[in-house]
Order: sequence, then C-alpha cells, then structure tokens
Amino acid sequence: MPISLVQQGIITESEFVKFGVLGSDGELEFSRPATDDDRRDADVHRRGDFSLGLGFQVKSALQVGHPWAADLLHIRFTVLKDRLISHPLFFYFFAYLDVRIMRLADPVFIVPSAEVHQHAIPHLHGDSWHFDFHASLGPRANDRWVPYRVETLQVGKRILSIIHDLETSKSLPRPFSDGTLPPPLRRRVGVGGSDLLWAYRRDAAA
Repeated sequence: MPISLVQQGIITESEFVKFGVLGSDGELEFSRPATDDDRRDADVHRRGDFSLGLGFQVKSALQVGHPWAADLLHIRFTVLKDRLISHPLFFYFFAYLDVRIMRLADPVFIVPSAEVHQHAIPHLHGDSWHFDFHASLGPRANDRWVPYRVETLQVGKRILSIIHDLETSKSLPRPFSDGTLPPPLRRRVGVGGSDLLWAYRRDAAA
C-alpha cells in the first residue's frame, strides 16, 4: 500500500525542517502556522532574531520522469485565485521524495513565489489557478529553475543567504524606530507576467 498524500506531506515537511536546521548549524528556527489560510507550511527565521522571517509552501513528488525526460521533477498544484499571494518573503520548496532511499533526493528547489506564479505554466480554470512545475534533476540541466537548485545538505545555508540578501535589499519596507513594519495599504497579485505592488504608508499618529 503506497503512502498517503497526508503522510507524504508530513514526511516532506519534516525533511525540510531537518535539512534547514542541521544545515544552518541550528541558526534557523522553524515553526508551523496554526492555520493554512496563507498557504504557509513553515515559517522560518534566524533563532533569536525576529526582524525578518520567510514563509514556505512545501511540495514534493514521489516519482520523477516524463516521456521527454527521465530525470524530470513534475509537481502539479492548484490555488484558489483569491488565495494566491506573490510576496518577496514567500517561497516554494520543491523536492523529490525518494521512497527507496527514504529521504529527499538531490537537488531540491527553493523558488520565490512570484517566480513560480509567473513561470510554472500558470493557467486559470474557473476560480482556481493551476500550476505545473517542471525541473530537471540532471547534472547538465539548463532550464530556468537551475538558479534555484540546491543540494539538500545546503538547504540551511541557502535560506540564511536569502534572509541576508533580503535584509540588505532596498526593495523591502524598512521598520519604524520602534521595530514594527508599516502595514500594507494595498496588494496586487502578479501572475503570468503581471507585477506585484505593495504600497506602504505610515499613520499620522505614528
């Protein structure tokens, strides 16, 4: 009897946490949101530092291969259009869960949400967006997902690098003097080449 989708999800998320914590030498802290309203399977921040955290949606496949590529990772998923959010702090983690070796196979992929929503073959059917993530696992891959490949033992280091790059980015809102971030004024979700706009303002009383 094959493992269920629920078992597959739990195992993949546990592997993600394992490689993230051990690969960062314990510098990263992982937590699971109480609800899935924002489609986050894991929230990640540096331990003891709450100034910036990342949200991750974790997805996996139990098989690889396609008629045109034996080492192709294919993950298909759908999102209700009113729940689709592209944000610089929201990422996808894609992996092949190899049941033969009972772990995630190399490589895995850590991809910004906007990149996935624009290039993972998005198509709208009714009230849902449908996505197909196709990425080669081969050593000579040259598809658009190559920049997001990472070996499992480097997952923690890659997440730390992402956090560092975001902290130094001028495109993210800067905190107020009391350490709080300005609230979002409006949001437009970007899909299929459209952009994502976040506008911020500071209340007059602040």
